Amino acid sequence: MPDTAAFNAEIIQSSARVIAADAAERLLAQCPQAHAFGDPPFQAWHEHLTARLTELAAAMRAGEPNLFRARLAWARAAFESRALDLAELSASLTAIAHALADQLPPGGADAARPYLDAAAAALNGDPAHHTPEIGGRCGDIAARYLLALLEGDRRAATEVITDACDAGLSPQDAMLEVLIPVEREVGRMWHLGELAVGEEHFVTATANLVLGTLRTRLPMAEPNGRSVLIASVIGNSHELAGRVAGLLLESAGWRVIDLGSETPAPDLVRAAADFRADLIILGAMLSTQAEAARRAIAAIRADPDTADTPVIVGGHVFDEAPDLWKKIDADAHARTIAGIVELASSTSRAG
Repeated sequence: MPDTAAFNAEIIQSSARVIAADAAERLLAQCPQAHAFGDPPFQAWHEHLTARLTELAAAMRAGEPNLFRARLAWARAAFESRALDLAELSASLTAIAHALADQLPPGGADAARPYLDAAAAALNGDPAHHTPEIGGRCGDIAARYLLALLEGDRRAATEVITDACDAGLSPQDAMLEVLIPVEREVGRMWHLGELAVGEEHFVTATANLVLGTLRTRLPMAEPNGRSVLIASVIGNSHELAGRVAGLLLESAGWRVIDLGSETPAPDLVRAAADFRADLIILGAMLSTQAEAARRAIAAIRADPDTADTPVIVGGHVFDEAPDLWKKIDADAHARTIAGIVELASSTSRAG
């Protein structure tokens, strides 16, 4: 990561609200249609641009322009689903560029330029096609499960899963081919404005209850003498994928210590040492969590009790920047839960 990018990333992060205010004023002065974005428009754009600058700083800190491009592609999908004008989103990038030129030290705006160019490219060309996440051989089960959830019927949703398992669906497939795809589909629907936050939370809460039922149906191998610690970094409130990975590893004979979401690095290190973890699985979702992942791994490496403990990372941020896991000193990256389970045996240290 170039020193100039890292240095300016820190300035952008610490001054995000000031730079965002500058950019919002420029945008509203130069783009009259931007006044329809929110009420009051300055406050709406100020919050939007503050978040955008935080994402820019995260991408610059990681040295990964594609992370910022992915955030703008995500924002484009939200704008298009709500019939908002993409010209406003493009103009907001221009306003950010001008604000950075004024607010950063000499050369700072140049350091940010490759990231802004990558983001601008995400706004050009044909719109992305957002394919529903559910489908495949368990698509019918997933669709019926999702429908019960959208109707607010937790009992019916649970029965869709248990009835399918009674009919021959394995607990593993129920998790990997139904629960996880439905969770992703609900996240996609929320982002596109088709669901409210409360509905998304209901789906996740129900999935956690269903996981408890599925755990009792999993075959359990004899303990293999190895321990795995699973955690999400600070800022990452998602834990369903980690829970599923933990259940499948437990089924394979591992002792699983699941710390859940939002785990501070010092607590993660202490738990890994206290439980003598042979492997750590660390989850991060957003680009703004990449630095938390780096700091967590740095803390693991700095402690003599955990320095040689292998770390597997997973989550969208690592999918968006395929080399990021190497930059933050992880030992491996898995794109899927099944991939995590497969990597575990070959990556863990000897128990």
